[in-house]
Amino acid sequence: MKLLKSEFLKLAYQRRTWGLLASAIFLAVLATAFSPYAIAKLAKEMPMALSSPDVIDGIYAKALGAYILTLILGIVIMSSEFHHHTAIATFLVEPKRSRVLTAKLITAAVWGAGFNLIATAVGMASGAFALTLFKNVGTPHSYIFVNYPLAAVVIGAVLAVVGVGIGTLIRNQNGAVAVGLVWFLIVDRILAVIWTEAGKYLPSGLITAMMTLHLNVKDRTTGFGINTADYLDPLPAAGLLLVYALVFAAISIATTLRRDID
Repeated sequence: MKLLKSEFLKLAYQRRTWGLLASAIFLAVLATAFSPYAIAKLAKEMPMALSSPDVIDGIYAKALGAYILTLILGIVIMSSEFHHHTAIATFLVEPKRSRVLTAKLITAAVWGAGFNLIATAVGMASGAFALTLFKNVGTPHSYIFVNYPLAAVVIGAVLAVVGVGIGTLIRNQNGAVAVGLVWFLIVDRILAVIWTEAGKYLPSGLITAMMTLHLNVKDRTTGFGINTADYLDPLPAAGLLLVYALVFAAISIATTLRRDID
């Protein structure tokens, strides 16, 4: 318990932690508050209208987009030990490295879940307010007000744990953050589009599945597209996402046990 308390306090006393939370809230609000304006402006060019419940669901779902900040949170929880050269002192206080990593993983999961839940709740509220400024707005499906907060908790916890794994494998903090962002924001999403059969099992595909969005978008010029009808149901998607967390947790523990600390 002392280790767990120590890890929680480390995050609570760092201004960077609250900066990440503020950034997550800002991204969620930015995405949801301005989406109705963008959709209304492009209504003539795109088969989307604010009167459609599915479109309204999509606006609220954008509040979940701040999950990338929980990945960064997880990365810095581990990589900061090497960045600030405190790893040796940490592991001298508790020689059993597996206990230290377990405490960090639990801390990452709890803080990541809390971060994403708060950002999603504020983002959904901002989206609801923005929609009141428009006429003939559709009514969202009632289940999203339960599903999205639950999805936010699972996604935030998993991505934070994955971040700890990345921070363990790549001890350079800037390098770890760069690799995490490039993979989840670019590589993972490109693979989900060009390799559609496997894309639904990648993290971005699983996160999309948990949003229960009904999307069928195809680029006529390239032929690439995405159809969420083929994606997993929310519960299996959440289960597979948890498997990703367990894999990265195991990798982080195994890597830390075998590598020298400097």
